[in-house]
Amino acid sequence: MNCAIADDEPLPIELLRDYISRTPGLKLVTASRNPVELIALLEQQPVDILFLDIQMPELDGFQVANLLRGKCEIVLTTAFPQYALKGYEYDVVDYLLKPFSFERFLGAINKCRKRIAAQSKSIPAQANDQPEAGYFFVKTGSRLMKVFYDDVLYLEAMRDYISIHLPNEKLMTLQSLTSFEEQLPERFIRVHRSYIINADKVNFIEGNKIGIEKNLIPVGEKYQSRLGRLSGKP
Repeated sequence: MNCAIADDEPLPIELLRDYISRTPGLKLVTASRNPVELIALLEQQPVDILFLDIQMPELDGFQVANLLRGKCEIVLTTAFPQYALKGYEYDVVDYLLKPFSFERFLGAINKCRKRIAAQSKSIPAQANDQPEAGYFFVKTGSRLMKVFYDDVLYLEAMRDYISIHLPNEKLMTLQSLTSFEEQLPERFIRVHRSYIINADKVNFIEGNKIGIEKNLIPVGEKYQSRLGRLSGKP
């Protein structure tokens, strides 16, 4: 199971790193002291278990748990016992009170395994049968913005930044176009080394140009074959 850690203190992160490395079947994907950056990372690379501190800057653990509800199993890790009851309002798997032992950590892992196994039995896994969440989060400046797929017209690479074009604004973010190509659902098609378009927003195709509202998007030579997906041709 892939794991992530969110904690603004280095010592708890190192402790969890050690516990995860000692536990068969667990792999640490990322550890972050910035919850805003972590949420953006998990949008690109989902995990099975998140070990989540409560008192952190910018977003507290409960805000993070609410944003990630249903996307992974959450184990709260904190030095404050008074938050235990509130934690379970967010459907967390377990509540580890710092400093916690390796034995207590393993107890939380076993709870996660049981819940994940129960979910896999109740919902048979089928290839390409996962519903879209309907939105994604992107970091722009110091904010983590919620962006609905239906609002996106196209994405444009601009040197080190990606510009996400919406009907009435543009969002700038430090992220590669390739990472968006891997993250976004099938309706988003890369048609140029610098552009990904939302197929639902296409007004017309003319030669090697795609019209989206008042914008003309170029189609790169090596992406010409993808125009069939827009026109409905095989």
